[in-house]
Amino acid sequence: MDKHRDTRSYDRRDQDPRGRRGGATRRKRKKHGRAFKVVMTIVLIFVITLAMLLCMSAAYIKNVIIPDASLDMSDFNPNLTSKVLAQNPETGSYETVQTLYGEENRVWVSTDEIPQYLKDAAVAIEDKRFYEHQGVDWVTTIKACARMFMNNSSMGGSTITQQMIKNYTGKNEILVQRKVQEIISGILVEKKYSKEEILEKYMNIIYMGEGCYGVKSAAATYFGKELQELTLAECASLIGITNNPSLYDPYISDQTLANNRERQLTILDQMLEQGWIDQ
Repeated sequence: MDKHRDTRSYDRRDQDPRGRRGGATRRKRKKHGRAFKVVMTIVLIFVITLAMLLCMSAAYIKNVIIPDASLDMSDFNPNLTSKVLAQNPETGSYETVQTLYGEENRVWVSTDEIPQYLKDAAVAIEDKRFYEHQGVDWVTTIKACARMFMNNSSMGGSTITQQMIKNYTGKNEILVQRKVQEIISGILVEKKYSKEEILEKYMNIIYMGEGCYGVKSAAATYFGKELQELTLAECASLIGITNNPSLYDPYISDQTLANNRERQLTILDQMLEQGWIDQ
């Protein structure tokens, strides 16, 4: 008997390295299999939850948002300013001796009566892609939503179409529901009305300080002129007021006058940059 011979019993798997590797591989496969099942379960739950939320959102938009978003402006009847006329005995013509209005000083004008400079100034500063989009500028809307989620209370991002709708409905709450409704309204309105019709309504609805609603009464109040007589600089000054009359109404104080001047120059720069005017 060889005294150096090891007579201890042993498992063949302890002797064969391939056996040890095979067992470890099977254990890894089982472990990976369990991990894969967990991940797939989580993914499946996420997909099902997302699908349910999308279905609920679609139903909410269809049944709640869209019915309120549909606008028919054919019966729009805003408050208008009345004029008292008297005949001039010397000339025989009738002249305005007094204007009468309640809270809103507004004289409605057609799009043909609005100077092109005034339209271009509004588009340049408020909605430079006005003639390209279909009621919603998705670039500015996404930026506005990002600002909202960063706790910025002012969403902004509204197109001229959306601003017109906001002024028409009187709804200006800073709510996601209202913003969604405004977006859908903008799309629906642009399917029904042309760009010129929308711009005309916008120009006649907007508040411009000093009790003026619309550009015609504002031209008379600030410059003592008819719309067609306004210069380019005066058009830019008037449109500058619309952003925030309490900041840009030049009659309030020296500071707001300076603000209006700065805003006016910004608008002229934008008009130049976008090709509405030359140097």
